[in-house]
Amino acid sequence: MTKSGRITDHRIRRVECRRDAEEIDDYRLSYHIDITKKEIVDKALRIAYAFSVTYGEGVGAVYVEGELSYKDTPKALRDVEKKWDEQRELQSRVYNVIFRNSVIMVMDMARHVGLPSPVPLPRLQPGDFQS
Repeated sequence: MTKSGRITDHRIRRVECRRDAEEIDDYRLSYHIDITKKEIVDKALRIAYAFSVTYGEGVGAVYVEGELSYKDTPKALRDVEKKWDEQRELQSRVYNVIFRNSVIMVMDMARHVGLPSPVPLPRLQPGDFQS
């Protein structure tokens, strides 16, 4: 990985959202990102992933599958592909891009089926606003 490497072309391929519980009294959020495939294609490392937010047993879940590209020099791409587990800085960048881009869609999908927001939102009070 070099300083010039960049993440591009983030695409969502599949989204699945389900609510299993009629009433939601208690839930525990769990996030999971799984890198399902890495391969060099057209001068970029294509990274396929699955991202999930689960609300606990019998409550509901949202699943997102997608892919993104990491562009860098040909040598840097080969190094990243071979030594992915050692590339902690790049992994952090990739996971954060996946989370940031996917969680917006997950929030909307959860709202449509009546699941709580997957990201805690601030509780505002009337005094928080200026008239």
